[in-house]
Amino acid sequence: MNSFQQITINNSCSFEGVTLHSGEYSKITLHPSPANTGIKFKRIDSKLPKGQNIIPANFKNIRSSQLCTTIENDYNLSVSTIEHLMAALHSYGIDNLLIDIDSSEMPILDGSSIEFTNAFSKIGLKELKAKKRYLKILKNVEVKRNNAYVRIKPSDELSINYTIDYPNTIVGKQNIFLENINAATFSNSLAECRTFTFESELDNLRSNGIIKGGSLDNALVFGNEKTLNQEGLRTINEPAKHKALDAVGDLFLAGNCVMAHIEASCAGHSLMHAALHEIFSDPSNWKIITLSEKTDYTILSGELSVSTANL
Repeated sequence: MNSFQQITINNSCSFEGVTLHSGEYSKITLHPSPANTGIKFKRIDSKLPKGQNIIPANFKNIRSSQLCTTIENDYNLSVSTIEHLMAALHSYGIDNLLIDIDSSEMPILDGSSIEFTNAFSKIGLKELKAKKRYLKILKNVEVKRNNAYVRIKPSDELSINYTIDYPNTIVGKQNIFLENINAATFSNSLAECRTFTFESELDNLRSNGIIKGGSLDNALVFGNEKTLNQEGLRTINEPAKHKALDAVGDLFLAGNCVMAHIEASCAGHSLMHAALHEIFSDPSNWKIITLSEKTDYTILSGELSVSTANL
């Protein structure tokens, strides 16, 4: 169910642990924030003047797509691996939040969003005295790279249809379709799904200085015939569901909760970021609305025009 009012959290909450890529220790504290302030990260380890250590969570600040999402402000301060938190915020409809962080990378926790959603359910959410604004997609938007694509289509809710394909592996081809993504459906279907990789890729990743903090405690690792994780999968099609989780998080960099249907195949962070830029490349692709205005923007399929970018 969509909300009429903007939302923040009731109380502050903290998370800490090793980071996936740098292998350093990181702590974040999430604070309630006033209406119309949005989602902002604050690098409390920085010695820059007040205000220059703030990094707004916005697609304009995306700087890197290598295995994670990184945003950076105009003063070269960055924060990476934000997608799992952003997915939880998007699904719970949390519009305003200040996130203190003492390093350049988010703690990976268990590789999913479950610790965030558990915390939100425990501390509760607070409605603010301001109308909630949604980004409603008005036209089909598509970005493609070889056989991979992301299509963003008009909808009155947020939904996703995500396909992955890893030939000649035990993951193979998987699909997840989830309609009306909200706190309940996200928590039940996506939140526990972990980031994943293959045993055959570990040496290459490590030699490139990546996944220094990676372990079986924070990632799902597939061997030739089974997972290296003793407990195995948490749910059927966990890899596809995690990719859908990432997409929901990346889409929240639009700056508002999104009303759209996402259809993606073999896409990663870079294509999702490209799709965001394609949406905002044409003002007729989108509209900011409040819930009371929803019915004013019903689009019939025969009236759609299509924006496509080949990358």
